[in-house]
Amino acid sequence: MKLENIEIVCPGRATRGMAYMSVSRLKDVPENEKGYPEFTMFEELPSWGFYVRHVKGIQMHNIKLRLQEDDFRPAFVFDRVSDVRLSGISLPENKKEGQVVLRQTNLQSADNAVKEYVREVE
Repeated sequence: MKLENIEIVCPGRATRGMAYMSVSRLKDVPENEKGYPEFTMFEELPSWGFYVRHVKGIQMHNIKLRLQEDDFRPAFVFDRVSDVRLSGISLPENKKEGQVVLRQTNLQSADNAVKEYVREVE
């Protein structure tokens, strides 16, 4: 799968008390294999941008994510994903470290700038 040339502006505003799903609890995000993958079927997700789970082979190029207001969640969460390739990722200036979360995920390639954002969790 390849996603490229995408710009998303999210409202943000999620606080720990309002939408708390810690990245240390990714295993607790419910599975619903038979249901249509609507974000609302999982309640609040642990990212404000992209939550990617159970994907084999994904390329993301020239992705620009912006927040209207602050959000405590990371921009990207990859949960049990193989062969991830990231390039040309643009995030808010005040949102860098820990904005790309990997759980049981193989990061095949990434720009040096993107590597600064990466945090691995169990």
